Amino acid sequence: MTQGTQQPQMAMGQYALGAAASIVFHPITYTKVLIQLGHEPLPAVPSSTIFGRKVLAYPSVFKYLGHIKKRDGFFGLYRGLGARLVGGVAASYVSNQTLLYFRSLPNPQKEIDEDDDALEAFKHVCRETSYEMVARCAAAVVSQPFQVIMVRSMAQFVGGEDKYNGICASVVTIYKEEGLLGFFAGLLPRLVGEVLTVWMVNTLLHVLENYLIPKSQSPKGVKSYATAVCTMLVSQLTYPLTVVSNVMAVSGTQLAAGNPPNMEKYGCWLDCFSDLRAKGQLKRGSSLFWRYYSGPVVFRHDGRPMPANKLVL
Repeated sequence: MTQGTQQPQMAMGQYALGAAASIVFHPITYTKVLIQLGHEPLPAVPSSTIFGRKVLAYPSVFKYLGHIKKRDGFFGLYRGLGARLVGGVAASYVSNQTLLYFRSLPNPQKEIDEDDDALEAFKHVCRETSYEMVARCAAAVVSQPFQVIMVRSMAQFVGGEDKYNGICASVVTIYKEEGLLGFFAGLLPRLVGEVLTVWMVNTLLHVLENYLIPKSQSPKGVKSYATAVCTMLVSQLTYPLTVVSNVMAVSGTQLAAGNPPNMEKYGCWLDCFSDLRAKGQLKRGSSLFWRYYSGPVVFRHDGRPMPANKLVL
């Protein structure tokens, strides 16, 4: 088997694995998106932190899943799955093809030897990071229409609408109501997140591999672990941009989830970011279990906390 035939087969295998993972974990993604949009159908209950401080906490994501299943049935847990799968395949294909194009260009120094100085190594990292950044941004642009359809399909749970069922019908709806720009709602914060993630992860890896963990002392396979750890840390820093992107994909639409009292109408994503930051809501959906209520709280005579207005929004 030649190398030329191996690459398409490997790519197909990656697509298949990615699709399988998306199907398995889609219900959790669905729940996280609803939480990111600010929808909390289950009331917060008195709880306590690991340090014993009394707080109000929302039920875990899995109880939230049970609520969705009770209302919409098992298949209701898979709203937006079709758009997610198509968007994922499109993003993977565009990203891979873009990287292949860049790496096929003439490059006098594709690999860095141990004898190369720090400046050359840094140039190499910057070049490879630039390639990856362009590839991921191109993938984000291509897949954003499907991301918008997916998020809006999920957001229909809030108001019980039936506007975004199926990719084709959703495309027609978005185009009629918002034109071409509607397909790219929430794109800018997503692009900012992609750029920050690529540069921060690769910079951290460069520092680890060249200054903190000498190559001569680096155990075999440590790079893959370092990559996973760095990606996890950086994703926590850029997570607020994911929240803002999904909120902007819904804000101001004709869905109940995108209008007051469920959500503010934001003029741009920076307004959304500032408002959510002021309310302490930029991290919502980042935890599956410890989900604390961040609104105003009063304490009863017995010391138990409760929402100040007796209503958890």
